[in-house]
Amino acid sequence: MGFARATPAVAVLTLCLVGLAGVSVVAGAPPPKQLCDTCGSDLEGTAGPGTLDVHVDSAGDSRWVERVPLNESAADRYRDDPDPLERAVEDQDRLGHWRHVARDDATNRTIDVEDGTLVVTYAVEDAATSGVGDAWVFDYLYAGGTQDHYALEAERVTLHPPDGHRATNEPPNAALENGTVEWTGTDAGGDGAPTEKTHVTYAPDGSGVAGTLESWATTAVVFGPLVLDHAIPASVVPVAVLGIATVTTRSVGGRLSRRTVGRHVGERGRIALERLCDRLGRPLDGRTLVWFPVGAVLAAGAVVWFALGLSAALFHVPFAVAAALFLPIGYALERGDGWVRYALVAALAPVAAVVAFAPYSSPWVGPVGVGLLYLPAALSAGTVGFALSLVGRRVGTASSIR
Repeated sequence: MGFARATPAVAVLTLCLVGLAGVSVVAGAPPPKQLCDTCGSDLEGTAGPGTLDVHVDSAGDSRWVERVPLNESAADRYRDDPDPLERAVEDQDRLGHWRHVARDDATNRTIDVEDGTLVVTYAVEDAATSGVGDAWVFDYLYAGGTQDHYALEAERVTLHPPDGHRATNEPPNAALENGTVEWTGTDAGGDGAPTEKTHVTYAPDGSGVAGTLESWATTAVVFGPLVLDHAIPASVVPVAVLGIATVTTRSVGGRLSRRTVGRHVGERGRIALERLCDRLGRPLDGRTLVWFPVGAVLAAGAVVWFALGLSAALFHVPFAVAAALFLPIGYALERGDGWVRYALVAALAPVAAVVAFAPYSSPWVGPVGVGLLYLPAALSAGTVGFALSLVGRRVGTASSIR
């Protein structure tokens, strides 16, 4: 089978595998878990969605307080005869269409009516984990690497760190409010439920930058092993593709650069770079071929971050850096300098993107299969990079002649 006939077949196979990886994530997902058991429930007499406050103590245990407003008649009825209310709350916990996130861990439950409000209180042990220094992380809601995800029927959910502590990160869909972290339901104008990788780090008040750094280190220590367990196998596909691209650049690029097409691509690129360097007052040498394209990629990444969000930047920038490094790879190959260091960085650059989104929750294909999702980006980076290596070779040839 010729290359022209094989390429469409390979492309179709790749799309099928990538599609399978994406569909499996959605198809295998269970119903979402509810953070507040009685908020937004079908309990008779409720007059609103209610709120949830989670109070964490200094030992990492927590007290959860659900408050749901009742209409006047229901409040009077439940106050005079609390047994039906207790049965209704218990049935909601066991039979409700939502599975409560703390259903299996809640202890010491109390049910009261206070000032026309249903108040359900219970304890959840080991909701937070101690980390580096005085920093802690509330990791009870962290569901990375699983199929769990969350729904938010409550009007508001607020996490309160222990007294004398403040939250040091702002999870997705949440807002920092005076040292606490708050999620607001979409019906109340908020961004909705926590994501499956939600965690909240906190440190003592007044700890300043040191507390923030300890919180970052705590995140790495607590979640690092799981992230690496997924990221290493998921990196196999993109790293292999870019590794093959760098080897191909060495074995094929030299011959192609001396042919008409290769010379044309390389020379036009060299001229464009030379003109740009003249305007900037920079010499067109090996150092420029490293820092200029990488700097341009990082600047573009900042624009992507601002325009499309951090996730888009974390995905695209590592692959763009990998492609940009083929410029100095080509230059070094032509001049006989050390090209391997650039090749290693280019091949390993996608690992940054893979780590940024790990762990993964695809029960059917596993982390290696999830790595196929990065295949199009790796192929694009390798293709663009190969063309840039021809430019780098041409710059190296011109420098040798001078």
